[in-house]
Amino acid sequence: MAEVGVVGAGTMGAGIAESAALAGMSVVMLDVGEDALARGRQTIEKDLDRRVKKGRISEAERAGILGRVTPTTSMGDLAGIPLVVEAVVEDMDLKKKVFADLEGVVGEDAVLASNTSSLSVAGIATGVSRPERVVGMHFFNPVPAMKLVEVVSGPSTSPEAVRRTEEVSERLGKTPIRVSDTPGFVVNRVARPFYLEALRIVEAGGKPGAVDAALRGAGFRMGPLELADLIGMDVNLAVSESLFERYYFQPRFRPSFLQRSMVEAGTLGRKSGRGFYDYGGEGQREAEAEEGDEAIALRVISCIVNEAFLALSEGVATAEDIDRAMKLGANYPKGPFEWAEEFGAGAIVRTLDGLREIHGDAYLAAPSLRERAASA
Repeated sequence: MAEVGVVGAGTMGAGIAESAALAGMSVVMLDVGEDALARGRQTIEKDLDRRVKKGRISEAERAGILGRVTPTTSMGDLAGIPLVVEAVVEDMDLKKKVFADLEGVVGEDAVLASNTSSLSVAGIATGVSRPERVVGMHFFNPVPAMKLVEVVSGPSTSPEAVRRTEEVSERLGKTPIRVSDTPGFVVNRVARPFYLEALRIVEAGGKPGAVDAALRGAGFRMGPLELADLIGMDVNLAVSESLFERYYFQPRFRPSFLQRSMVEAGTLGRKSGRGFYDYGGEGQREAEAEEGDEAIALRVISCIVNEAFLALSEGVATAEDIDRAMKLGANYPKGPFEWAEEFGAGAIVRTLDGLREIHGDAYLAAPSLRERAASA
C-alpha cells in the first residue's frame, strides 16, 4: 500500500512525488492523462539523472526511487492511502472538485492536503463533507531541494490532521511550520516588499543594477529585480495582484505599474530574453553598486521586517517560524526578526516614518514594531 498520494503530475506534483520516493516512501502520482504522467515522470528522471552525475545517488538507487513512484490515471488507485496531496493548478473550483472526488475514494481517516500557494484552505474545504481533515501543505519549488513546508490550518482543520501532515513533512526531510489560513501564508506575504520596494525605487528613477547590488551586499543571493527576471515578470506580478486583491487593496501591497507595463510589452525576464536585464548573450549586469546602496537595503529590509511584525500580530505564525520560513522558503540570509535585532527596531521605525511622510500610509509601522522601538 502506498504511503502518499499526489494529485497532479506537473512541476510541483512531480517534485512532491520525487521527494517522497527519495525518502523511501511509496507514492501514487495521479493525473488525468498519460501524456501528463509521462511529463511528470520525465521531470523526476531528469532530476535523478542530475543526482547520479553529481555522485549523490547510484544508478541502482535511481532505479529504486523511480520504482517507488506509481503513475496512474485512476482516482481509485488512491483508495487506502493515508495522506493525499493535491497539486493541481491554482483554481478554486477545480480544487474543490478534486477534493470532493477524493472524499469518495479515500478512507475516513485519510488526510487531504492542498499544495495551494494562494487560495484559502477554508474555501477548498467547502468541497468536502468532513472539512476537519483538509489542511494546507505548501511546498516550495524546486520541491526536492527546498526544505520548507507551510502547514496551513483552516478554521475547521483538526489538530490530528496538522500533526500527521507535519509528520509526513519531516519524513520527506522538510521543516514544517504552522501557519494560519491567511492570504500569502508567511513566505509569499512577507517576501512581497522585497520585490515591491525594489520596483518602487526603480519607478522613482533608481537603477536596477544599483538596487540588486545593494541587496546582494546585504547578504541576499540574488537581488529582487534579477530574481523577478528569473521567476518571470508575469508570475511575479500575478502573485502581487492576488495579494493586493485579497488584502482589500491595502496600499502596502499595491503592485507596480512598471512591472505591469513590462508584462504587457512581453519583457518577462529570462524566458523572453529580456526583463530588467538583457539575456541575449550570457546576460548583462551592472557590476558596481552606486552610492546610497546601504540606504536602499535598509529601506527594503525595513518593509520586510514591518510585514513580519504585522503577520506576527495577526497570529499567522510565531516569530521563530517566520524567521525559519524566510530563510528556508525564500533563501533569505537572515529572518526578519533577526534583522530587527541587528538594525534595531528604532532605526527601522525611523526609516518607515521617513518614507511615510513622503509616500503615505503604505509605510505605516506595525504597532508592535513601534512598541518594540519604544521599549528598546
